[in-house]
Parts: sequence; structure tokens; C-alpha cells
Amino acid sequence: MNFIKTIKSLPMALAAVAIVTATSLTVSGGSAVYAQEEQASQQETRKVPAMSLDIHKKVQKAQEALDLDDVVTAEALLQEALEKRNINDYERAVVWQIKAMISYGKEDTQGTIHAYEQILKYKDSIPVALELNIIYGLAQLYFTEEQYDKALKYVGIWEKQVDPSIISVSNQVFIAQLHYTLGDYKKSLDYLYAAINTAKSLDTVEVKENWYQLALSAHWELNQYDKVRDVLETLLINWPKPLYWIQLAGVYQELGEDKTSYSITEAAYKQGFLDDKEIQLLQMAQIQMAREAPIKCAWVLEKAFKEKRVEQNAKNLRTLGQCYMQANDYKKAIAPLTKSASLDADAALWLQIGQVQMQLDNMKGAVDAFDSAIEGFKKDKAKEAKEKLFTTTMMRGQALTELKRYDDARDAFADASKLADDRRDKKTITQWKSYLKAEEEREKMLTGR
Repeated sequence: MNFIKTIKSLPMALAAVAIVTATSLTVSGGSAVYAQEEQASQQETRKVPAMSLDIHKKVQKAQEALDLDDVVTAEALLQEALEKRNINDYERAVVWQIKAMISYGKEDTQGTIHAYEQILKYKDSIPVALELNIIYGLAQLYFTEEQYDKALKYVGIWEKQVDPSIISVSNQVFIAQLHYTLGDYKKSLDYLYAAINTAKSLDTVEVKENWYQLALSAHWELNQYDKVRDVLETLLINWPKPLYWIQLAGVYQELGEDKTSYSITEAAYKQGFLDDKEIQLLQMAQIQMAREAPIKCAWVLEKAFKEKRVEQNAKNLRTLGQCYMQANDYKKAIAPLTKSASLDADAALWLQIGQVQMQLDNMKGAVDAFDSAIEGFKKDKAKEAKEKLFTTTMMRGQALTELKRYDDARDAFADASKLADDRRDKKTITQWKSYLKAEEEREKMLTGR
């Protein structure tokens, strides 16, 4: 019928089958008799009353009106039929079947549900197979309305009455979805695996990816990580996707199998499966650090920065610098660490940069870094900051000494003296002052000044 809209969901689609089937009528000997596909060998049979010619004519005219998209006329005719004094229960059921179809065509789910429930009032006068279709349809319609408890109620009624041998794979999957939605993950898995096993045994039914996805979610909810692993491996074999690689690496980590997790993540990275999300690339870099392969960590980040897949913020730049530091490539560590410290005004990082610069014998760069560190530590009132300020000031004096900036070095050691709290620090300052004096005198002798 033209007025029926496109079916938008699986439950509504299956419910529509019952609606359309329910309105199939044949005429015999001046009366209409409901024609329902027989399941007599498996279901109890029920004697269905005959339909009077008068009611049949009104129903037929209503159907003709619907063929012309004249819903108003159809509804008026059906209402007239319901108001007849001598209308029997079977005839009422047929009228409500057509009203259900009209409501469904209007996408009026509540109206469809109401019509279905009206039909069940006359269940003793309709075929058993139709009654079961209506009950199952109600379960699906309530599911679409998110009234899951009512959906479960009708599923329970349907399961008790239907022969188990005719429960289809689609029935099992629907019921699995319902139990999952209600949080009964164990029961959901029972139905899902029953559906999967049935489908595998049939040449005419294809196992669906989304069935395994639902099983995956249920196992996650139950913290059954070994089962999650098994389902993910099945998904990867049959429907290989980047997400499944990433999830599989994650579940191996949950299982404490870090080496396997790292290997899977690296395999996913090499296939380009991690390129779409910054966090995944950063995790890949961290994994390389954990695997004691810091240079690979640096390569991952450098490539990600170049391709603009990872933001060059203070944290990420610092990570890159630390990767190079662990790889003992101090020269390459300086640039990202310096940029990170500048963006974040990180005094502790400036101190580290100064120390690296001294290792590289770049005393001028060291002094510049120490100056920035001192500025930051002076603003920090914490006790630890005061201790670091002393260390930084001392190292600045040492770097200035190496640069032969003796007056500036002397001032630095004087500042350090004011910060020194214990004997050992004071003794160190005295030793450096002596060294400074000796260097200054040696320089005078060499230059003849």
C-alpha cells in the first residue's frame, strides 16, 4: 500500500510482516475467511469463526480506500464495522488488524501497539500462528519505544507458546539485543551464540559482524577479557578493521600480556591504522619507550609532527625530547625540550636543558637555560623550588666560570651562598670560589695581564 512509509528499523520491519500478513483475506461462499500460513504440524490449531458478508464488504471497501491513499474514509468504514451490534470477535480482530496497518503506515508506533493489544483480546477467535506473530510484534514495537520491560514480557509469552524448532536466527538475535539492553549480558550471550551456531549450520543464513560486536560488548561488560580476545580475533579474521587491532592490543594489556600487546600495536601502526587519532600515535610512542626503544619513539613523534597528526604542544614536545635523551642523542633533544619549556614556562625543564647543554660543552646555551630556570624557581614558594634554585645558581656559576666570565661567576656563587642551608653546600661553594680564583689567576698569567 502506498501510504506505508519506508521501514526504518529491524524491529519495526519484522513487526510490519505481522501487520501485512494479518490483513490477508480470502472470500469463500459469500463469507471472508482469514488465510494464515499453516504451522499446524508444530502449533495447536484453532477454529476460526466466519466473517459475515456485511462486515466483509466494509473491510473490503476500507482496503480499497487505502489503495487510493484515502485513509480518512478507510478509518470511518472500520469504525462503522466496529460499532455493528452483531460483530463477532474474529471480525473485530480483522478490523483491528487493518487499523494496526494504518497506524504503522502513519509511523504511529503507539497506535500500532494499541491495535495489536486490541487484537489479543480476541485471541481465542484468531489463528494461533497470527496470535504468536502479534505477540512477537508487540515485543519488537515496545523495543523501538524503549519500553524494554514490556518488550521482555511479550518475548517471555511468545517463547512459552512457540515451538522451539521454529525459533529463527533473527528471533535469537533480537532477544539477545533485548537482554543486552536490559543489562543481562549472560543471557544475551546465550542467545547470541545460539544464533551464531544455528547460522553456521545453515547454508542460507550468513553470520553477521554485528552479532560478534554485540558479543564483544557483552564480554567487556562482564570483564571476560579472555572471551573479548577470542571474539576480537574472530572479528579480525573475518572483518579486518583498524579498530579491532587497537582493541585487541588493549585487551592483551588487560590480560597482562604486554609484549603481545606492544607487538600488535606496532603491527597496527605499520599498517597505518593508528594515523587517524592523535592519542593512538602518542600511545605508540610511549610503547616504544616502554620497550626500551627510545629512538623509535622519537621517529614516531617526528613523523606525526611532520604529517600534522599530533599537536606540537609542550607535553608532546617534551616527550620527543625525552625520547632523544633516553637514546643518548642529546643534540637532537635540545630543540624539542627548549620549545616545550618556552611554551610551558617550566623551570625544572629549563634546569634539565641547562645540564644537557653543559654535557654538550655549550656553556652559553647552558647559562641561558639556567637564567630561565632561576626566573621560574624564584616565583615558586615551595621548599623543593628553593633547593632547585640553589642547584641552578651553582651550575650557572660553573658555566660562567668555564666561559671565563669571572665577575658574573663570582656574583652567581655569592647568590648561591645566600641560598645555602647546610655545611656541605657551603663547602661546595668555597671549593668553587677557590677554583674560580685559581682559574682567574691562571688566565692572567697566560695573557700577561
